[in-house]
Amino acid sequence: MKTKLTPIIHLFIVFALAVCLVCAIPFVTKSAGQAAAADPADAPAGTAAAEIYTVEDLLKIADNPSGNYVLKSDLDLAGVEWPAITFTGTFDGEGHILLNLTNPAVSAETRVTYDGNRKTYDTVFCGLFAILEHAEVKNVRLLGISSYTTIDKDCFCGGIAGFASESTIENCELSGMVRLSVSAKMFGVGGIIGYGNGVIRGCKADLTLINTDTDSAHRDEEFLGGVCAAGYPDIDGCTINLQGFLSDHGYVHSGGLVGMYIVYPKRFQRDGFIKNNVLDGFITFFEHNSDRRAYCAKQCGEIMDWMFTDSGNTYHFTRDERKDYSRELVPHGDCNESVYTETVIPPTCTEPGKTLHLCKTCGFSYFDNYTLPTHTLSEDYNVIIESTLTEQGTGEFTCTECGAAIRKALPTLTPTPTPTPTLTPTPVPAEPAVDSSDADNVTKSGNGSEDGGISRYLLPGAIVLLIVIAVLLAIRAYIHGKALRSRRNR
Repeated sequence: MKTKLTPIIHLFIVFALAVCLVCAIPFVTKSAGQAAAADPADAPAGTAAAEIYTVEDLLKIADNPSGNYVLKSDLDLAGVEWPAITFTGTFDGEGHILLNLTNPAVSAETRVTYDGNRKTYDTVFCGLFAILEHAEVKNVRLLGISSYTTIDKDCFCGGIAGFASESTIENCELSGMVRLSVSAKMFGVGGIIGYGNGVIRGCKADLTLINTDTDSAHRDEEFLGGVCAAGYPDIDGCTINLQGFLSDHGYVHSGGLVGMYIVYPKRFQRDGFIKNNVLDGFITFFEHNSDRRAYCAKQCGEIMDWMFTDSGNTYHFTRDERKDYSRELVPHGDCNESVYTETVIPPTCTEPGKTLHLCKTCGFSYFDNYTLPTHTLSEDYNVIIESTLTEQGTGEFTCTECGAAIRKALPTLTPTPTPTPTLTPTPVPAEPAVDSSDADNVTKSGNGSEDGGISRYLLPGAIVLLIVIAVLLAIRAYIHGKALRSRRNR
C-alpha cells in the first residue's frame, strides 16, 4: 500500500509547493520595489548612478563621497547645515536647481597650496564640495548662493569647490555671493573654484565675490578670480558676470577670470587653454601695502607660468583701485542714502522665484528670497514607494505645463477604525400557546434565529468537509480498483 500511495503523495507535495510559490509573488514584488528606492549612500563607486530626489538624499553623498549621483529634483537648501565634502565621484545635476546654499562648512581636511614664491601652506576649503579630486560635476544650477565664511586659517572658498585637483566642472550655472573675511597668510575667493587645477567648461556665473583681510598688522597673499582665485585651470566657453570687492593689507592678486595663474602642482606641466570666454564686470580693491603689487587685470591678475593658449575671449572689465584704506569694500558701500524698491518675481516651471531689491538713489540691485520653481501637477500619479501607517510614501506626478516628472511625498495611511459592537439585549417574548402539531416548526424557527451566526460558518465548513471526503473516497476507489485489476490479470 505504501508503494501505491507514493504517487498520490508526490502530487500533493507538488500542489502544496505551487500554492506557496504563488503566495510568495506579492512579497517578491514588494522587495523589488523597495530595492528600486535604495539609499543613495549605498551605491558603490563605478556602479549605476544613485538618484537624488530629496535634501536627505543629497546629504547622504557625504556618506559615500566616491559614488556616482544624478539629481532628479529641484531642491531648496535654505536652513540646511551643509557639510564639508571631499568628493571623488560624479555628480550630474541634469539641469536641476540647488537653491539657497548657505554658509557651507569649512573642511577639517587640508591640502597644500603655494603662493607665487612657491611657499607652501596647509589650507582649508569650502564650497558646495569643499574638495574635488578626480571628480566630475556637471549640469547643476547652483542659484541663490549665500556663503559667508569668517576664519583665522589659510582658506580658499569657491561656488562649486574650494579646491579642485584633476577634476572637471561642466555646464554649471551659479548665482549669488561668496564672501570670505580672514586673518591669515594665504587665502582667496573664486567664483567656481578657489584653488587648484582641472577643466571648467561651458559654465555661467553671475556672482558677487568679497574678500576681506581683517589683519592690518601683517602682510599676506590674497587672491580673487571670477572663475578661479589661484591655480592652473583650463577654462573654455564660460560666461562670467563679476562684481568683485577686495580689501587687503598685503599683496593683491585679482583677475576677471583667474587671480593668479600658476602651474599646480609643480610636476603637473602641460599645455593649457583659456578660450572662448565672455567676461563682464569689475573688481574694486585696495592694497594697503608700501611694497605694492596691486595685481588686477581682465583675464589673469598675475601670470607666473605662461602655459596656456589664449584665444577667442571677450572682456568688458573695469579695474577700480581705491586708496581709502579705512573701511572695508563691499557692494553698495558708496551710497549714503539707500532707498530700495522691492519687486517679487514669481516662480515658473523652469525658473525660481526671487525678490529684486533696487536702490533708487544709485541703481545698485540684488536678489534674495529665492523660491523653487512651481509646477501644475496632474491628478494621476505613479506610486514609487508605498505609504505605511508610520511613513510617507513617494508618488511621481507629471507637470501639465512643461511635462516634467515631479516626485512628491504621499501622506501616511489613515488607520481604519475598528467598529465597537453594540450589544442590544434581545427581549424574551411570551411563549404563545401552540398546538402540538406546530412544535416541530417552532423548534426549527428557534434554531434559525438563535444559531444564525453559527450556521454561517457551518455551511462552508460542511462543504469543505464533503469535498475532502469525496477526494479521499475517489483516491481509495482508484487504488482499490487498480488492485482488483491487478489480481484479475494474474
